[in-house]
Amino acid sequence: MLVLKNAASSPLSGRGVTVLGMSAGVGKTAVSIGILRSLFRRGVPCAPFKAVAVVTPDEYAGRSLPPWRRGVVQSCAAAGTVPRWWHNPVVVNLPDARTPVGDLYVRGRRLGRVPVTGADRLDLGALPDRLRRRCQDAVEEGYQRLAGEVPWLLVEGAAGVGDLPPASDLANRILPELAGLPVIVVASARQAGPVDVSGLTDRLRALLLGFVLNRVSDLPGADETAQRLTLASDLPVLARITDAPPPIGYDGSPEKIDAMCEYRASRVDESGLMRLLDALPAAGPGLVEAAR
Repeated sequence: MLVLKNAASSPLSGRGVTVLGMSAGVGKTAVSIGILRSLFRRGVPCAPFKAVAVVTPDEYAGRSLPPWRRGVVQSCAAAGTVPRWWHNPVVVNLPDARTPVGDLYVRGRRLGRVPVTGADRLDLGALPDRLRRRCQDAVEEGYQRLAGEVPWLLVEGAAGVGDLPPASDLANRILPELAGLPVIVVASARQAGPVDVSGLTDRLRALLLGFVLNRVSDLPGADETAQRLTLASDLPVLARITDAPPPIGYDGSPEKIDAMCEYRASRVDESGLMRLLDALPAAGPGLVEAAR
């Protein structure tokens, strides 16, 4: 199992960032794609890592690929690399978006059927011990393998921070704490109502740089959301990314994916976020170590 240890006991370090979301659907994948393509444009070797993904056959990108390669096909394209199992070690392939049970793939191999609890959300605590251990081991191995291959990693969470109990959340808590990379949280400028940041554990807060406000189209509304985020967390809004739907005619084809990646990168560059990320030092050792 994963045991919290002193930071100095973990060998994982390097440059990069973890991108989490306040909730599902805020556009953290779009922001991640923009960051990766911006780095790729400048010749910076980079790669995405997503511990857990939930995919469906009706998604445009990667329809011709095996299910276990679909979760990061766009992010890998942004970084100029081919999806391997270690980019996304745990994938659940649903038959459609309405069915809450799908095929579980770990390290690219189908291991059975498991339930999900929402969009892009796999509750580790709901799995049998055998599957839970295999998922945890695969995520740790995949991250370590990728960290040994490229110097700049982008770790993307799944769904929203706090949607699952911390001990059951591989994508938003266990892996980000293990990686020890600086964390940004994507929030939608369209979000209404109170801001809840209680899902951020103390260890995540120690890594947190601030928020990225996505889908900004109305300046007064964005200002209000930014104020609520700052008041709720005492953390700054680092960048504002303008509303950027996929290009007209986007169909998930390789040519369209490339155009979409360029589009996302332009929006991220315009926001000033890359200047902040460029200034980040190499991360210190991670906050957790695997012990058995």
